[in-house]
Amino acid sequence: MKNNSKTITKELLDKVCQEHFNKDKFLAIDPCGIVYELKEYTDRQLDIELGALFVAMITWGNRKAIKQAARKMLRDEMQWHPARFILDGKYENSYTDAKNGCVYRTLNREKFILVCRNIHHALAEHMKRSDTETLESFFYGMNTDEIISHLCGWLSPARLGKPGVSACKRICMYLRWMIRQEEPDLGLWKEMDQSKLYAVMDIHVCQLTAPILKRKNADWKACLELTNIFRSWSAEDPLKYDIALMTAADHGL
Repeated sequence: MKNNSKTITKELLDKVCQEHFNKDKFLAIDPCGIVYELKEYTDRQLDIELGALFVAMITWGNRKAIKQAARKMLRDEMQWHPARFILDGKYENSYTDAKNGCVYRTLNREKFILVCRNIHHALAEHMKRSDTETLESFFYGMNTDEIISHLCGWLSPARLGKPGVSACKRICMYLRWMIRQEEPDLGLWKEMDQSKLYAVMDIHVCQLTAPILKRKNADWKACLELTNIFRSWSAEDPLKYDIALMTAADHGL
């Protein structure tokens, strides 16, 4: 979609999915591809949930740089086992060789460790009350807004957004990975409703969808507006149009 020369429509994005989407090519460039790499080393659900959350946390900027940083995090720091990394407190000694204490861009070692402590504390409290050690069980019974609020709190040192104000792009993307049941998403959380997911909104998406949005700032209001459009196109699976939009952008359509 070059320079918004085409107004985005349901028909256009349906055609994009049918004619241009390829899972392997998509994952080769998308940060979610790193989560699929993680799945080659572990089938523990908590590993995959946490690994995906950390990948989502650093998903901003150049996708090649994101994937390099995410692979270093999961492979070199977590040894492909994020659950042990968190639950055993190994994060306290992580990134000791990081240049200037940098984990990725503005995320430094100190903020990263604070995020890990937040998650460790939440999981430890949950495991006192439950026999199931998954994020899916932690969030069971919560609606999407409540989950976003919790995740924003856990990740607050990394500044992923303020619920109801910011678009919370990376958290909405993470929930798409976890809840949406169709590829390329992982669909780990079987009991949660993919029709309640929110659009993944950032400056680039706001620019691409400008012809159909009244809101011109990439904030929560723009996220809600685009979400409602996607839901009007598909009540059951609105975020398939998020995948279609990215595919269209990658193909310059």
